Amino acid sequence: MESRRGMQRRTYLGLAATGVVGGLAGCSSATDGGGFPPYPDSETIERSGDGTGVSEAFEITGGGPTLIDMVHEGVDNFTVTLDRADSVGEDAAGEDSAGANTTDEEAASTENDTVAGTDTGSDSGNSTGTDNSTGTDTVSAGETDADTASDGPNPVTTVATAVGPYDGRSLQPIETGEYVLRVREADAAWSATVYDLPAYEDGVGATPPIEREGDQYDVLGPVDFGEPSSTEFTFSVSGEGVHRVFLTDREGAESLTVVNIDGEGEETVSQQISGVGYVEILSFGSWSFELSG
Repeated sequence: MESRRGMQRRTYLGLAATGVVGGLAGCSSATDGGGFPPYPDSETIERSGDGTGVSEAFEITGGGPTLIDMVHEGVDNFTVTLDRADSVGEDAAGEDSAGANTTDEEAASTENDTVAGTDTGSDSGNSTGTDNSTGTDTVSAGETDADTASDGPNPVTTVATAVGPYDGRSLQPIETGEYVLRVREADAAWSATVYDLPAYEDGVGATPPIEREGDQYDVLGPVDFGEPSSTEFTFSVSGEGVHRVFLTDREGAESLTVVNIDGEGEETVSQQISGVGYVEILSFGSWSFELSG
């Protein structure tokens, strides 16, 4: 079975804590009747904007994975990355540096003309004083403009990449720290809900059987698999491209590729699993998923 993030194949996962995405059409709720979100003992962060830009910074402190739910209402490319907050400062420093160099060169040119003593009789007031400000729209209060979003440094991870309307969820294994969402491509309004999850204890989450249908990236979990037992994953999909299903541990640190289908198809896989974890579905096809004990 193909591995993800350099993880070796395992039949036992120490998935001891995560919250299940309940309240989703076709997905069973937790055995105690609780639905997620909200995720217990987690922090919820909301960001939104219109078009490209860099979000206001936010802090990740939980010991589990970070779940990011994004919606885009446009029809063109939508690309979002997660960047460290200090990268925004690096962008600004680079722009200031570039501006300073230009000013120095212009100043040197002016000084050389003066030293040469060349008097053309021109009117020194002919300077155009051109204003290069473009007046680009900002995303929202505290956020930077589109130019900064287009040319940022290497991202920590890609959160979303799609064409047209997007309503998907992704699970990100990121370290504690301060981050921003860099919207590199977008042609309409977007919103993001960031769930800073803890590493949940055993017994938290939904229990099989679980069924889910969709046509975007999705995350189910936490799922409480309980004691070691055989668990069956069934995934059916139509549409072009590669479609994958991952099983991720409670901390979001390690994942196993459970299903990998190129194009249309259906696959059923059985695994010995225990503990708590998430199911990640990476597909833009029309898909259905079933998890049974």
